Amino acid sequence: MALNERTINNAIADLLSQTRFAWRGDKVVFSESTGLFVDSKMLQPDILINEPFVAPVVIETEYLPAQTVEADALERLGKAIANYGAKVHSVIAVRMPQSLKETSRRKLKRELRNTDDFQFAFYSGESPEKYKRYPENGWLTGGLHDLSLLVQSATVSPEFVDEAANWFEVGINQAADHLKQISEKYPVAVQTIAAELHQQDSPQTRRMAMAILVNAFIFHEHLAGGHGELGRVRTLSELRFLNVPSLQIPDILAEWEIILSVNYWLIFDIACRILRAIPNFQNNAFIEQLTRTAQALLSNNLMRSHDLTGTVFQRLIADRKFLAAFYTKPASAALLVGLAVNEDTLLADGGWANPEAVAALRIADFACGTGTLLSTVYQRVSQLHELHGGNTEAIHSRMMARALVGCDILPAAAHLTAASLAGAYPQAQYDESAIFTAPYGVQPDGEVKLGSIDLLRHGEMLQGLEITAKAIEATGGADVDIWRYAAHGSFDMVIMNPPFTRDTNHEGQHATVAHPKFAAFGSSRDEQKEMAKAAKELTKGTVSNGHAGEASTFLALADRKLKDDGMLALVMPLTFITGSSWEKCRKLLRESYDELIIISIAGYGSEPLSFSADTGMGECLVIGRKNNRRQFKALFAVINKTPRYASYGWTIAKQIRELLRNSSLKSLEDGPTGGNTIYFGKEQVGECILAPLPNSGGWKLARVADMSLAQSAFQLSSRQRIWFPTQDEKSATAIPMKPVNQICEIGPPDRYVSGRQGAFNLRELQANKVPTYPILWAHNADRERTLAFEADYEGIPSDGNFIQGPAQIFATASHCHFNRDFQFNSQSTSMQFTERKTIGGRAWTSISMASELHEKNLVAWSNTTLGMLMYWWQASKQQRGRGNITKTSLQQLPILDITALNEETIKRAGGYLMTSSIYPSNRCTSCTSTQTASCSTAAFMARCWACRLTCCPMADRSISCGKSSARSRPSAAASNSP
Repeated sequence: MALNERTINNAIADLLSQTRFAWRGDKVVFSESTGLFVDSKMLQPDILINEPFVAPVVIETEYLPAQTVEADALERLGKAIANYGAKVHSVIAVRMPQSLKETSRRKLKRELRNTDDFQFAFYSGESPEKYKRYPENGWLTGGLHDLSLLVQSATVSPEFVDEAANWFEVGINQAADHLKQISEKYPVAVQTIAAELHQQDSPQTRRMAMAILVNAFIFHEHLAGGHGELGRVRTLSELRFLNVPSLQIPDILAEWEIILSVNYWLIFDIACRILRAIPNFQNNAFIEQLTRTAQALLSNNLMRSHDLTGTVFQRLIADRKFLAAFYTKPASAALLVGLAVNEDTLLADGGWANPEAVAALRIADFACGTGTLLSTVYQRVSQLHELHGGNTEAIHSRMMARALVGCDILPAAAHLTAASLAGAYPQAQYDESAIFTAPYGVQPDGEVKLGSIDLLRHGEMLQGLEITAKAIEATGGADVDIWRYAAHGSFDMVIMNPPFTRDTNHEGQHATVAHPKFAAFGSSRDEQKEMAKAAKELTKGTVSNGHAGEASTFLALADRKLKDDGMLALVMPLTFITGSSWEKCRKLLRESYDELIIISIAGYGSEPLSFSADTGMGECLVIGRKNNRRQFKALFAVINKTPRYASYGWTIAKQIRELLRNSSLKSLEDGPTGGNTIYFGKEQVGECILAPLPNSGGWKLARVADMSLAQSAFQLSSRQRIWFPTQDEKSATAIPMKPVNQICEIGPPDRYVSGRQGAFNLRELQANKVPTYPILWAHNADRERTLAFEADYEGIPSDGNFIQGPAQIFATASHCHFNRDFQFNSQSTSMQFTERKTIGGRAWTSISMASELHEKNLVAWSNTTLGMLMYWWQASKQQRGRGNITKTSLQQLPILDITALNEETIKRAGGYLMTSSIYPSNRCTSCTSTQTASCSTAAFMARCWACRLTCCPMADRSISCGKSSARSRPSAAASNSP
């Protein structure tokens, strides 16, 4: 007899209750129960999960084709739970396979455990009329474990997180305004608070202080009336009743002293010090604003989510200008963690069920910031342990003491990380913590400290030396030797979103700073110099590279700390994939890590290219397992946009892991048929492909939205044949290709031409003057609509301390110049031609070949579709719409092997280029002929060839215009000018 849905719902509810410890008690998971909704006695949920301190979630099930399950799910939105008052804002519709109907009762639970083809959709909203569906179209698929994780995610829905973050921010801004008013009468109060936070008084500092207090009020409400001594702690409402109508600071401090006598130093010690600085008779509006904010968040059961405090705190962290440390978005963290931590990584063979094995894990973030990554890892580890029957709260104290190691140079960041981890189980007490504030800068005794980077030291460098850091423990701060917690080769996982600052200052916002990497906290030039010297010595022999930036140093640190089979999970600058400065880092991963996964963002339209908030630059995710064996391939995935919410990140991670596990990935070496598509429901959200790792050079597959185009580019650059999508392999055409450095000479870096080390000072070209040293320096979109245009500056020999002299630099002048930063969506040319040999500059690097005719051919090739394709393939795509190729990367740019062409072909192509494609057709401003060419310098008006000798002294040949000579240029109608 077929099983009815009631029987299956009861079995699903029973199995779900075993997947999370908090669901195993009474009155948490309900199945087929009536009377659960207020004023809706006849409407009952199939399954209700009503976990304390978070929002309730309803599950509605139906056998396929399940035509009414979505309507049933929506009908439950907005219903109030009887006896609890909370409303249902999250419902999950589940479509079940028909095969379950025929399962016997005896085998039902086993079949449910093994089923992986449930279909899910998640609805979040206030009512059946006002909601959002995830995914927007289609269904997610999975088994009971996936359903459990989706329910846990649904308890804190994306919309309510965003709304709560806004409440949080508005609340602390208003409280900060009250504090400002207090400071006008009592400036000592705010000065004291700023000193406690190790910052200068500013709006940012005041907001941070208020956020710390709101966080403390939230913890206060969680702990009030708890076990043991915490049973004496009164709620905020009880305290308000003591002194109607408002709370009083002495009463609050008295309760916090009780809490501190038990535990929770990291939350309440700094909060007490801030609150004591406020004059009691000035506190009414100030305290009420803080408590209203805390209670508004608590009333919606949202405070289990670290997204809120992390998002707001990150906006308040000081010294972002030089630390370049950005907040990892929670959905991005979910993607990164989902790829690195799952049932077959970190622990296997039943290890996730073993509390001793889980507690023995070592997971570190040496740039922990606000704790988003560590908190997400802890959540994932907890989920996997409890999915297999464990109770993470029982091992929480051990996880805090040794398993979760975090380090930052900002005290407020380290405090927040510790608070986020402790907040996973707010009533579970612990003693030790492995979250540290590492000293940074030149210390009072003259010793130079580099924060987490000091942990790169080898054993022999530690003789007689302690790397002392401030540990944020449960009952106080303690100076400890961090090395005891962070020995080399001791970690199962290192996960980080490290600072990206580079210790170079050639240009941009750091141009006047000696060493930007070490300029945080107002350090002087001398201190920066001392720190840079210490860092250079410490990173000697590692993959750290100053041009790549501080992130390369943290990669070196992660590699040293990981044990064999340890998991690496990093947020890196996008230049990691292709940048020449990252070559040693890529080599390290190629030779020592397997299961390599590289994720980047295509960035359609105005979509951001980063996984962090506020970076404004491209980023990638790097995941791998350390095994010290040479790797030949890696998985590259490109997603269309930054992950929007946690379930989105988990879903993408699950699909990628399944493709790897099933060995069903398409390869870059295949014909141009595309890669494996990644879906969220019916929405195509990305594509991934398996690609070979070259022995040197960039890895190319950054921000490639269409993998078939990448496959065509690979065929052209590596297999030397033209093979496009829709073509049969037999019709592929052979073509000779070589890298630039094998047939060309590349000019010097622009800093050798002009600048502090340059041979010339720049001066714009003057009318009627022929420059001795013409330089093509900058971009000008209007003139760059043709393949030929002339210098825009002249070089004035410098008296400075140049690396190469004017004569040496001028020897590199050429007719051909390469566009270093190609704005694909607005510029026209990737290479250009100058009539007179010209020095390359900032925007245009000179390239020399055996003859002028060869250089003309190279310009023509580079501006064909195939030439543009090779530029795009080689370029670093760090910014939207732009490709950047450095001098080092330019050496490996694949181009048509001009030297392999016969002489007649070279002459014919070069002649055609000169007569029909590089000059525009405009009316001559002198003789009114329509057969014109741009004059050879930007300073002169357009003149025709007939009068060119009189208007431009730089002309080196006589060509008549159409009305005076048979040797005329083609008419405007015949011109092929771009």
